[in-house]
Amino acid sequence: MSETPLFGLTLSHPDRGTLSEQIYAALRSRIVSGQLAAADRLPPSRKLATELGVSRTTVVTAYDQLVAEGFAEGRVGSGIYVSQLGQVENIAARVHPQTAGSQTLAQNDHPRPFMPGQPDLRLFPHREWARCVARVSRMAPHSLVRTDDPFGDRSLRQEICRYLYEWRGLSASLSQVLITAGAMEGLELCARSLIPANDALLMENPCYPPLRNFAESLGIPIQWLEHDAQGAVPPATNRNNRNPALTVLTPSSQFPLGGAMPLARRNAFLTWAATRGAWIVEDDYDSEFRYAGRPIPALAGLDEQERTLYVGSFAKVFSSGLRLGFVVIPTSLVTRFRETINRFGVKASAMPQRPLALLMRDGGYYRHIRRVRRVYSERRKQFIGLLRTHLGDCASFDDYQAGMHIAVRLPAHLLDTAIASEAERSGVSCIPLSSYYAGTGEGNGLVLGFCAYTPDEMQSAMIQLRRSIDSLL
Repeated sequence: MSETPLFGLTLSHPDRGTLSEQIYAALRSRIVSGQLAAADRLPPSRKLATELGVSRTTVVTAYDQLVAEGFAEGRVGSGIYVSQLGQVENIAARVHPQTAGSQTLAQNDHPRPFMPGQPDLRLFPHREWARCVARVSRMAPHSLVRTDDPFGDRSLRQEICRYLYEWRGLSASLSQVLITAGAMEGLELCARSLIPANDALLMENPCYPPLRNFAESLGIPIQWLEHDAQGAVPPATNRNNRNPALTVLTPSSQFPLGGAMPLARRNAFLTWAATRGAWIVEDDYDSEFRYAGRPIPALAGLDEQERTLYVGSFAKVFSSGLRLGFVVIPTSLVTRFRETINRFGVKASAMPQRPLALLMRDGGYYRHIRRVRRVYSERRKQFIGLLRTHLGDCASFDDYQAGMHIAVRLPAHLLDTAIASEAERSGVSCIPLSSYYAGTGEGNGLVLGFCAYTPDEMQSAMIQLRRSIDSLL
């Protein structure tokens, strides 16, 4: 086992992609050809960056991509090594080039491009997670099967408080944090606890369809917020009729269009809620993924009147398979939510809560966030390049440099539902933008995710998507 120099590596061809893509391609080629053997240690990122005259971030991004695809593996405190498993899989790909890749994806149940909102579970920190589960199994095995509080594991709630303060500028006490079985359950609990009988729910349009379906299933009327160039508009406060008691917003990144709500508009909503005695639910579904500029503070962190409930989830950053989320509840509502929990029961699984708290306490969760954000940032650049190359003549989009998907708008003669159906038959998944709207004939386009897919996967899928569009022209 030795550190392997990269002889002959040059970065003088800008047409071959970004610097990190060229480093990644050179390393990948050497692994596939056998020049880099299993268990060979790659050069330290700082050393390689100095030798190539690039930033360390450029090298780290290339290494992260290799780890994501299984060509390499990271060893804590040791470095990056060529993966034995990765080499075996690539030998199989050379022997059966038409089938090996699809078999690997099928075995891993990996989502098909361009399904939005999907993290790349190939980046999941399996070894760190296994160590945390093993430690909890030895030290507190009872916590894997039950929690002492219906609001969830105390240690996880403490870590969430610390996370929110450091990353989102939101101060919360332990008693205000409720662990849920994902963000959707958090939204459901808010609706059950805060919407009086015969009252309506205020929502953005377009919106998150499962919440709309939940409200409709319970017979809760929905009122749609008006929109202007800055996004959702607070309801007028001078109406004679009573405003709904609950409003759901996605201020950090409007779902599914993207874009952050301006500070003045945020303050207008807070003023409206305080004046009308209403409540705001802030669905902060992927705020960790901003690729430029400073993070946007949470709306709840600006709310001095405590009229805002903050709903978060671990699905986008970590894994949807854990089925864990949380709600930060204003102090005045804690008793009401406990009554709701007692009535409808606890849905959040106890098993992953203490291990996740341990991972957060030891810093592994935050290392994972920084790592996937680097990878997703690079993939976003690649994806935007593909959009401009293959769909530039028939689609438009706004790049907010944030989020996990991009909403692409199409001209009226290209019906998004027809394109989505045609693409699905050819192995490409995309969601019609119109399906997120309450009205008919609105928002013709496609919602395309990019985080869960490698550049090669996105390239082939984008070519196929273009063929699907051309077949309908």
